[in-house]
Amino acid sequence: MGTETLTKFKHEEYWTEEYEKFNTLPRDNENANLFNVGTRDNPDLVLYKFKKRHNNLTDEEWRKLCFSPYVNTQVRRVTVVVEKVIEDEITKKLRVSRYIMTKGRKCGAKYFWKQRDIVHVTFDLINNNVYKTTTKQMGRKRTTNVLKNPFKYWGPDPFNLSNIENSIHLIKQHPTTHLNKFITNPQYWDTRNKIQSGLNSCFRELVKELSTDDKLFNISLTKKESVLDIASTWFCKVRGIKNPDRWLYYFKNNYPGIKPLRKRDNNLIQTILREEGIYSKFAVKLFNTYKDISVMSYSLMKEALGIHLIQELNPELLREKYHLGWQLNLDLSLLEKRNFVSILNSLLDSDIEVDKDISMIISDIVSDHLSRLKPRLKREGIKVKLKAKTYEEFVQEHREWTDLVDEINKSTIITHIYKKDFLNYIQQPITIDGVKMTPKVLRDTYEYRDESYVQSNCVKTYIENKDTCVISLRDENDRRITNEFTPIGEDKKMVNVQSRTRFNGAALGTDLQPFIEQLNLKMKKACKEKIYGKTQVIKECKLTGKQSQIEGGRGRFQHRFNDDLPF
Repeated sequence: MGTETLTKFKHEEYWTEEYEKFNTLPRDNENANLFNVGTRDNPDLVLYKFKKRHNNLTDEEWRKLCFSPYVNTQVRRVTVVVEKVIEDEITKKLRVSRYIMTKGRKCGAKYFWKQRDIVHVTFDLINNNVYKTTTKQMGRKRTTNVLKNPFKYWGPDPFNLSNIENSIHLIKQHPTTHLNKFITNPQYWDTRNKIQSGLNSCFRELVKELSTDDKLFNISLTKKESVLDIASTWFCKVRGIKNPDRWLYYFKNNYPGIKPLRKRDNNLIQTILREEGIYSKFAVKLFNTYKDISVMSYSLMKEALGIHLIQELNPELLREKYHLGWQLNLDLSLLEKRNFVSILNSLLDSDIEVDKDISMIISDIVSDHLSRLKPRLKREGIKVKLKAKTYEEFVQEHREWTDLVDEINKSTIITHIYKKDFLNYIQQPITIDGVKMTPKVLRDTYEYRDESYVQSNCVKTYIENKDTCVISLRDENDRRITNEFTPIGEDKKMVNVQSRTRFNGAALGTDLQPFIEQLNLKMKKACKEKIYGKTQVIKECKLTGKQSQIEGGRGRFQHRFNDDLPF
């Protein structure tokens, strides 16, 4: 048995950061880096002043710089190889491999460190299987994982250009003489094109070896843009799996296994539907017509609405992936379910401007409107029904239900009493790049109502949640972020389960995210050092002067739900 290399591609990236042999006084922390020159168990942190960064070095230039004790240096190499295993003049295996090798030394450290990340995708041409072997090595520690036919467990594509760029730290901009001032990398696009050309040659060789006498199959292989797509196409061909015209999405996300396929005459769609317990003639037609219906979303909707009403739902809504942890046994009449479908269908109306994602809106309707507000009103003897038929009508109805709950709460005043040390610590201003936001812990009914009024949300109805801590981040112009912290896990650490701007807009992914991250770190420290604490929540009736303490936490966590309830 011998191995023959068909094609090979290699690229190396060298870079070095130089640091001064001295630190100026006062120290310039913005243009300095902190390095651990000790060990992980016995750290020794030293601050070094940045001098210059060298990029696009040759091997000879890198070697001249890398041995200085005042440099932070790395070399990263990517190698892609296509090879075949031959025995008795018969090709038994075809393998495409990606090797990432990184070697470097931190500023002030004595020794170089080294790590490897290796991925092999092997096509077993005799037994018609695909294997993915992943090896990670850090120093002397080495771990290897082998998966057989792992189409739906593939993970990030190791042969993707963007992933390779990240692995070798190929960047468009880099600092020169200051860590926070960047210039364009003049060789970025040339290097990127070189890597892409090398990957294309490897893909062409892989497709060439997998090609057969079937011209249509060969054409479909050449159109595939990733190793996963190539492996999926080849596997379905050699295994005789029956696919619809638009099959690739379902195969990669819901591959059921070869044994269930054999039981059902190798029919992909019918096998997936039967394995998921959602088989019906309508489902077969739907999944054969549309190329990317989410099996999980279809299953959730079918359980909530039933097989007849789900046929009235716009199929475009089933392409969304919903991770809601729904309480599906909602107490809804048939008319309410029809109205629910009408609201969802109205989201795709071109006349409606919705600036939130559909998954968030459905979470608002199901988790908040129907699972929280409706049962709360029912407990108070107020019977309400979902009457809205469009998204605009739902927004109005949600506001009305929120006001009803607020009216119920108006007769009482609830006060959350926190430890003084926690309030003094958490409410210190947070300043980032000259912008200051001050955390404000909401502690009584009036503050909850004010936050709800300014933010146009329903946080005022959360006032009776004993275990919840609501913190409002506010800037000098009274722009706010409403944050809900809730105890999660066995150790009951406070975790930020949602951060919303005005009108329940998402704050993550915006320029406000760094402030949220800093607040989360402060809360994490407060829990770790036992600074955080809520001593009691007092409920006082103004009319009678009677006081009582609220016991128990937020209902959805008592039922082991961990989804994001919107304000």
